[in-house]
Amino acid sequence: MTAPPLRTLVGLKLLLLRNGFRRSSWQLVAFVLGAVWALVLVLTLGGGLVALRFGPMDLAGPVVVGGGTLAVLGWAFLPLVAFGVDETLDPGRFATFGVPRRALVPGLLLGGLVGIPGVATALLAVAVVVSFSRSVPAVPFCLVALAVGVLTAVAASRTTTTVAAAVLRGRRTRDALAVLGGVLAVGIGPGFNVALQRAGDVVQLGRDIAGVAGWTPPGFAFAAAADAADGRWGTALLRFLLALLVLAGLLWAWTAALGPAGTGPTGRGDTGGARVDTRTHPVLDRLPASPAVAVAVRCSRYWRRDPRYLLSAASLLVIPLLVVVLPASQGRGFGAWLLAAGPALAFVMGWSLHNDVAYDHSAFALHVAAGVRGRDDRAGRVLAAALWQVPVALVVAVAGAVLSDHADLVPAVLGATLGLLGAGLGVSSVASALAPYPAPPPGANPFQQPRGAGAAAVLAQLATSGLTTALALPALVPAVLALVGPAWAGWIALPVGIVLCGLWTWLGITQGGAVLDRRAPEVLARVSGS
Repeated sequence: MTAPPLRTLVGLKLLLLRNGFRRSSWQLVAFVLGAVWALVLVLTLGGGLVALRFGPMDLAGPVVVGGGTLAVLGWAFLPLVAFGVDETLDPGRFATFGVPRRALVPGLLLGGLVGIPGVATALLAVAVVVSFSRSVPAVPFCLVALAVGVLTAVAASRTTTTVAAAVLRGRRTRDALAVLGGVLAVGIGPGFNVALQRAGDVVQLGRDIAGVAGWTPPGFAFAAAADAADGRWGTALLRFLLALLVLAGLLWAWTAALGPAGTGPTGRGDTGGARVDTRTHPVLDRLPASPAVAVAVRCSRYWRRDPRYLLSAASLLVIPLLVVVLPASQGRGFGAWLLAAGPALAFVMGWSLHNDVAYDHSAFALHVAAGVRGRDDRAGRVLAAALWQVPVALVVAVAGAVLSDHADLVPAVLGATLGLLGAGLGVSSVASALAPYPAPPPGANPFQQPRGAGAAAVLAQLATSGLTTALALPALVPAVLALVGPAWAGWIALPVGIVLCGLWTWLGITQGGAVLDRRAPEVLARVSGS
């Protein structure tokens, strides 16, 4: 196959999006909702940028440079912790065609602009051109400079996710990087709040920050446009050349991270059949052999080795840090907030399994072919997660109450924690059988967002979150009463939480198993297409 022109890959991206709308009405609904949200955002921010056209450059310049720098950083790092990256044009799909990476990467770069985030970013860049149209020569220069800035944002998102996926395949580094990423995610926002509180002149602080950002790789292109609009052509040309070098460096790093075949990241260690995890489980090995225990053994290995599960576990363990750092960054005491650490962690732990079956991908065919009962599948997944989640949640709950100097509220916090964890496990056991949505397949980039996952993911996450909270209310109400009223109400929350934890987990396993027995072929078809 000869190297495809750029328009071929862009046309392919449009064709795949159109076919996705025809295949799934939910994907069309998600696109419409996303487009409406993006339109409101573009009109709001774009209107403000256009209004800056009539203001002084010492105001418009810092606003654009600071905002543009944050936009590039958002494109680069948000896919690592939140939304993933759109892999409609997955590089691995071109492996059998022998497409050279130098021809593939530019097409994938422009294809990344085809979508709601790319179009919204491009439209905001046009609004910046209007804001900077202070002279005739500045307009074409700003168009080119801001185009480089937008392409840098897209290239940054692809580079960070591809490189991170490769690095995470090295077992010695992925845990440390996950913890480091969590610490950075926790510290950036509060650190910014502390800086604002200590700054006497917020406007001047913003200008100082923008001045520094203009000499950083994410801000070169936007600062070059600002310099051109202000008539500083020497500095504008210098920063524009630096912006081109940054874009070239990102494309080179992305190309190298795709591997020799251009099919994806080539990390060390956990590949194919390199080695098999033969370690036994100290608890599961003592249980009688059964299909449910076999499923639990396999899932426990996922929690130890699979980068997708490790990222999920790392993000869960960041939650206790959040309830401490965020209040502290606002200048308030965090003692009372520690009471929420256990319940918040338990809520996310149980909820995180609501799409667990999708991580099996085509391996779920083994369950269908072997006739594994849905109840055994549900019980095995819950058991593998509960073996580490329950002790961690209970320790965090008790530690939070004691460290906050509210040891008398330990029963209330434990009741809320167990109620939320049981409700989450029960809801997830049904949801993952009733409405699974595509997830990154094993061995793929754990930060990618598969096609068709948008609407289904949002609806499933909202529904399971709301239902989990509603089912845990009988334990949450007395727990809150113990916090604001008599502490003895916590002794009502504790037994209620214990009962709810067992009840909702059991109902979720049985009812979710019955749903899985009826829908196993549909579930297999859905998760195999992730």
